[in-house]
Amino acid sequence: MSRGMPQAYYREVQEEILVDDEWDFAEEANSALVPGIPLPVERSASSDSISSTQSSVYSGLEDLSDMMCNMPEEGESTHLLNGTVNTISPRIDIPVISPMSIGSADSTSPSSSWSSVLGKRKTEESPDNSLSSRKSARIGDTNIKIHSIAHDRNLQAYFDSKNISFGVQWLIAKLVSYDVLAYEDINIPDLDKLRGTNQEATPRVAEVFACQNSKGEAEGFFVKEKEVLSPWKELDREHEFALAMGDSFDGIQRQADGWYGGKVHFGATLKAIDKKTATPEYRIQLSPPELGSSSRLARQYGSKNFLRVKVPRNILNKPQHGLVEFFSQHFLLCGLVYRAFFARDGSVFLVATNFSTGCGRIPSHAHPPPPSLKDFLDWHNPIYCNTAQTVAKWSSRFALGLSNSVPGITISRENIIYLEDEDPGGPDMTDGCGYINKTALKALRELLQWDTTPTAIQCRIAGAKGLLLLHPDHSENCSDVPRVWLRESQIKVKYPQTQKLSPSQLTIDVLRSSHMRSPSRLAAETIVNFAENGVPHSVFIDLMKEGLDTIVNSLLDWDGPDAMYRLWHSVARAGSVVGSRLAREAGGEARSRGFAVKDDDIEDDDEDDPECGHRNSSLKTVMVMLDSGFTPRDCPVLADKLRHVLKTMVDNFVQRYKIEVPMSCIGWIVPDPSGTLAPDEVQILSKDSKFLCPDGTDSNVVLGDVLVRAVEKPELRNFTDVIVCSVQGTRRFADLLAGGDYDGDKAIAVWQPSIVSHFKNADLKYANPPDNLSENFHKNTLRVDDFLEQHQGSKFDDLIPRLQSFLLGGLRDISSVGKYSNLHDVAVYTIGYAHSETIRLAYMFCNILDGAKSGLTVLPEVTKRDTKLYHKRSPEWKECGEEKPETNEINAQRPKGMTEFVMDAIMTHARNHRDLKLQQVDSAFSKHHCHRDSSLEKPWQDAESRVRRVKFSNEYAASTMEMELSMIREHVEKMREEHKKNIRRTFSGLKIERRQDILRSLARDFTAAPDLSSFLFFSSEEVARLKASYAYIHGCPNTVGQFPWDVAMRELGMIKARSLGPSKTVALGFYERFVLTRAAFH
Repeated sequence: MSRGMPQAYYREVQEEILVDDEWDFAEEANSALVPGIPLPVERSASSDSISSTQSSVYSGLEDLSDMMCNMPEEGESTHLLNGTVNTISPRIDIPVISPMSIGSADSTSPSSSWSSVLGKRKTEESPDNSLSSRKSARIGDTNIKIHSIAHDRNLQAYFDSKNISFGVQWLIAKLVSYDVLAYEDINIPDLDKLRGTNQEATPRVAEVFACQNSKGEAEGFFVKEKEVLSPWKELDREHEFALAMGDSFDGIQRQADGWYGGKVHFGATLKAIDKKTATPEYRIQLSPPELGSSSRLARQYGSKNFLRVKVPRNILNKPQHGLVEFFSQHFLLCGLVYRAFFARDGSVFLVATNFSTGCGRIPSHAHPPPPSLKDFLDWHNPIYCNTAQTVAKWSSRFALGLSNSVPGITISRENIIYLEDEDPGGPDMTDGCGYINKTALKALRELLQWDTTPTAIQCRIAGAKGLLLLHPDHSENCSDVPRVWLRESQIKVKYPQTQKLSPSQLTIDVLRSSHMRSPSRLAAETIVNFAENGVPHSVFIDLMKEGLDTIVNSLLDWDGPDAMYRLWHSVARAGSVVGSRLAREAGGEARSRGFAVKDDDIEDDDEDDPECGHRNSSLKTVMVMLDSGFTPRDCPVLADKLRHVLKTMVDNFVQRYKIEVPMSCIGWIVPDPSGTLAPDEVQILSKDSKFLCPDGTDSNVVLGDVLVRAVEKPELRNFTDVIVCSVQGTRRFADLLAGGDYDGDKAIAVWQPSIVSHFKNADLKYANPPDNLSENFHKNTLRVDDFLEQHQGSKFDDLIPRLQSFLLGGLRDISSVGKYSNLHDVAVYTIGYAHSETIRLAYMFCNILDGAKSGLTVLPEVTKRDTKLYHKRSPEWKECGEEKPETNEINAQRPKGMTEFVMDAIMTHARNHRDLKLQQVDSAFSKHHCHRDSSLEKPWQDAESRVRRVKFSNEYAASTMEMELSMIREHVEKMREEHKKNIRRTFSGLKIERRQDILRSLARDFTAAPDLSSFLFFSSEEVARLKASYAYIHGCPNTVGQFPWDVAMRELGMIKARSLGPSKTVALGFYERFVLTRAAFH
């Protein structure tokens, strides 16, 4: 028997299977024996068996469980599945994994395309369309490498028979993946406690399995944010929708009430197993699922059919990481087999398939049903229709299905119009930008609740991507029928004209709408470019000082009748607090609604900066105290927090080199639809007056020199909040801006006189790559048609590993991206911005960045040569604000014969000016001495006075009141001691998550007592107020410590607001949407 597994466990499985009339299995025709097929099984960290990730010794039970899982029905013959053990190799022989039927295929499905392209398979059987959705269909035997993430074949039968939800199974699998729990240690009766929907049952998992830190997970860090991200209700709705649709299921598209699916994210992290082996070994550890954005593929197949595995950078940067080979395996998880189909930005995406784990049916939780891998690939990117491209480029197109998007309106196929190239032989002046009529834009505005109708949207539709710009023809915009026009440059995936497209493929998947921000900020790379093209260093130094002065002065402006309103507004704006709140509430739709979120198509959750959450929390605390009526002059705690916020903002400003240019803007670049702009002209027009002019006024249009000439054209008056670029000339305007196009690229326009008056445009020769650049790369030019020809007659299963070598190409050469970025930085610093080697390294970096799509990889000898010449520690300015690397190597040095580097100059002046501003901050706060706030002491003093008055008329009542006050006093004093124990000198050194958990735990315990059931004279509201007041009094006799604010911030705020006069209580949802504008104060 397996470790910790009672014999009754297996007997009960057998008995349950025999009475389950859903269990039905297909047999090979006229076959009396199914031979055991050798399948190499890749072990996880503690797994030697496909049956369970915890089996450490093969005991023969796997064969037994195979027999039980394939129990014959009455009248059928029993097939013995052979299993042997190899005592030398860590591999075992198990039954073959086979794909399962999930219903007959749609006649319009391209699932049969593989056989038509690859040739007839002699050994393949015709699919049995008569099989039920739970029967097994075989496509032939093959050797399959399997990695078990978390799976137990026997326990899966219990999960199915007891209808254990997928959410519960995932959380159990998560514990297994961390070795917190072993499947064989699960008591079967405990599963009855976990029945119910995801929303009902998942909270009980921690209780049933006595997980460590379960309390912290339920009540810990940022509770409200976690509630917003809770996936369980959403997962239940997806499951119920799929069940209701049955065999007619075709995605979870937008419903009449606005709901749509695909918003639950199932993630995991790859972890290296510390073994000194020739081939690296890994395990996958699951993460808690979260609610987030949606994507086309997730909407089509359901959230739980996708798994995103995050690969840590330290693994990616290893030269021989073996990741492509590892992720080319089959992955077993919760009764399903997952296959990797795409990799990008350090993440690998896996899809659940209908392959069997050996028990002949997919689990009961598999609704929506997982597709076959063939059908999945063909639905999104049919290879047989996209043969005129390299296999690398074909593989890259799966990114389109993973883009974070919101489903908009559906366009009928006849209203998707394909535009021909205007000049097939010439430059593509409109690359990436099509048209959409006003009718469609208005419908999207109403559906997605935009404030105004946008000029353009970034979207996906059918097999196209890019921008859709308002159609220039008035008659088209007067039509009642929504239409879109797509250019050849936008078509990334082609579908057969005879194939019926699904609703999700005909839906406009919106990524974001056009928007323009002014002013914009210059990154270090742009500053270097400007400086190298004639702009004096003093210009950027002055702008840096002005920005720092603005931050400090706005938060030290405490005088005047509207001073606190201005301060509240400045704090909110500095930390984007209101926008962050709205983005959090909007969840996965934040980007499409225009809130500030990351701009990645496939969002790469970069390692979160934990202090970022802490800073935002401090800003919100300052705002809460200000709008309660406290001021930094009369509240030492507020003053201390504001001082901390100020110092943090000053440090961040200096370290990040984000210099704001008052006369600038940033927005999408689009091609001129009217053709009226001259080659050196652009139009920058806004819906409102947001642009600062040199004379100090505001305008809605930019005119004059913006490095090119900004003009206003009557024909383009409707094209607002975009930068319209000329389509005249011999080269696309966007191409001159770092090789851009018009599929969503942004540009910064600058009309700051101190910059444009000095800037000199570089020679156009620098816009062309070096002639010999291709000699640095190996290019995989294998085209799809050649690939298919090479594998004519191959089985699909034999073809998949070859395709995965391209689909997972994003895992290759990852370290080269960071390496060449650093090599270019060092070259700029040590040999000069315009040096031919610097330019070559810049183009090298750009090509490597796009290598997975282009098929380019750097030649080993080139990498070796470049590393020898330019591999140095980054310049000091580059490491400012970053964690210093653990090395004794000195920073790259600027040669003495070269002029001062602009970033060195900015760094020196920024540090000096920072020190001056911090002295100003310290001086401002030192003027205000600590004093007690009588309004916060008054509730407790009034209660004691009330007891004294009652004593004259009713000593018994007074005695009861004194007892109640005594209970409050004792509880507060007890909590004060608890606060002292937890908040020690080392507290600030803890991680932000831990600090927040401690503070929230203290606040919860403070609120929970004393027990009010025996209170006669003081209501629950009065007790809460009295606890806060006494905490303030008792917190520190002479000064005011942090204790009362940590445990009773809200009540103290209510006391203060009432003491100042009339006040209004508002629900939290309203409060978090309130915003002050400058027009609200003087």
